[in-house]
Amino acid sequence: MATFANNNWTGRLRHAPVINIGILLASVATFGLAVSYASASINTPMDDQALIWMRPRPANSKIIVYSAFMPFFSMLQSVLDLSFYYLVSLYPIYSLAISSVYFLGWLVQWSLWIHCERSGVGFENAGRGETCWQVNLDRPENSYVPFRSSEGVVNGRIGMGTVVVVLYLAYWVMSLMAVLRNRRGSATGYKLGSAEMR
Repeated sequence: MATFANNNWTGRLRHAPVINIGILLASVATFGLAVSYASASINTPMDDQALIWMRPRPANSKIIVYSAFMPFFSMLQSVLDLSFYYLVSLYPIYSLAISSVYFLGWLVQWSLWIHCERSGVGFENAGRGETCWQVNLDRPENSYVPFRSSEGVVNGRIGMGTVVVVLYLAYWVMSLMAVLRNRRGSATGYKLGSAEMR
């Protein structure tokens, strides 16, 4: 195992990079599926009903942000955290803050994906076209997936998003444990990483 830049992550907490590697791999897979979905959505023509009601075509940038924003930034964040962990110093309080922000961001992203692509309640509601631009694209009857995409891509992206949400929750828990352990250690005078702290 690689040597650490500091002793903030000791005992069982030294496995925190495994979670970060899992986040990186799941984010890469989700990003690939998101790019595929965005590309298919951009190339799908407008629905006849949307044309009748003169709804605007979603901007390509809106489709890309909707599909790939969180996966892209999660890849960057996990690489940065792994670099800090092994090369400089990854402080648990930083990890706690970052994992909180990314967990909430992924929860919102994942909820939007499910709401717009898997939820059948009121899908044809005209007001929903503002949030879920998929209603304006041509798609098979009784489907929420644009013609040029596939159910597998949509389900895979939502499934991998679920994995990332769970991994960020686990990372948050480990970060919280490290923060509490380090505070307890500084309050009792133990040196961080000492045998008593393990």
